[in-house]
Amino acid sequence: MSTREFADLDTGNTTAMPIPPRLAAICLGGLAAAAAVTVLAFWATSNSGRSRASATGRQEVGRSVCHQTQRPHTSGQVARGEGKIAFVRWAGGSYAVFVMAAKGGPAHRLSLAPLHPFPIRRHVYQGEPAWSPDGTRIAFTSDRTGRSGIYVMRSDGTRTRRLSISDAGDVRPSWSPDGQRIVFARSALGRLYVIDADGGHLRPITQGVYASDSDPAWSPDGTRIAFVRRQRGGDVAAVYLIGADGQGLCRLTPFAKSVYWPAWSPDGSRLTYTKRNGSGFAVAVVRADGRGLRTLTPEWLDFTPTWSSDGTKIVFAREATLFVMNADGSGVHRLTSGTIDDSPAWRPT
Repeated sequence: MSTREFADLDTGNTTAMPIPPRLAAICLGGLAAAAAVTVLAFWATSNSGRSRASATGRQEVGRSVCHQTQRPHTSGQVARGEGKIAFVRWAGGSYAVFVMAAKGGPAHRLSLAPLHPFPIRRHVYQGEPAWSPDGTRIAFTSDRTGRSGIYVMRSDGTRTRRLSISDAGDVRPSWSPDGQRIVFARSALGRLYVIDADGGHLRPITQGVYASDSDPAWSPDGTRIAFVRRQRGGDVAAVYLIGADGQGLCRLTPFAKSVYWPAWSPDGSRLTYTKRNGSGFAVAVVRADGRGLRTLTPEWLDFTPTWSSDGTKIVFAREATLFVMNADGSGVHRLTSGTIDDSPAWRPT
């Protein structure tokens, strides 16, 4: 066994796990095969949500947006630089976490295929990488045992350990700014949970009674969590905010046909996310008080936007290829080519 293989190897059920057809419609119209394959990887964040009621049973605050004063968060910000980007790549019959220089170039695989006493007869998903605030660890989602769970590894790919797992599917981890906790979505239940970074003290922060909640992102100042909410059985979604203690729910963005993957700017003043109103999916940016909404890209197939460590750029996936652009939407250029890539995450330091 290689020295980079897992410290606490999982050897569970290898039965194929059904992949919900999130975004299956975008495979229509003669899309390239690579784009069709990467759509399957989006299963992990398939349940978005909004609700008539808050996580605590109260009616949602106000008519829509969160008109709160947001003080820019400055601690922990770094000087402008290239850094590294972790992302998901289809390689060797499975999805795995890779890392590369933020300027592009060769990529290095971090998450190795888990070992089992007999061959795995399915595609293993390892994705949705999220850097710890100090850049020393990466949380990610994996269904290596047949059930989706949250895992953490060192930033060099060593010492992988599992924090949570459930039949409902634990997906989309995001770190608290002090590195002590992780928020994630329990997909089939449509609820958000917080767990300590050592795997202890699991507790829900939304209830998922009238809504399905997904794609959480912890704010840089630690006080709020952005997420996507869709009414169960509804056909629209929006970005919501909730306090890290599960209180103070409010809606941040207008409703759209589909909304995915909110991500905070490093100073906490803005969020970027993917939205759909027409036939495609575009990257948008909104201020943390709900004002100043701008769509930065055409409605194409643009997903999983995240910010550079200095807040000047946004990296995102377009048709299974990684692109980067300036924070105002200008200067779009390709980072990867000839591979199937998704879910980029810029190293914070």
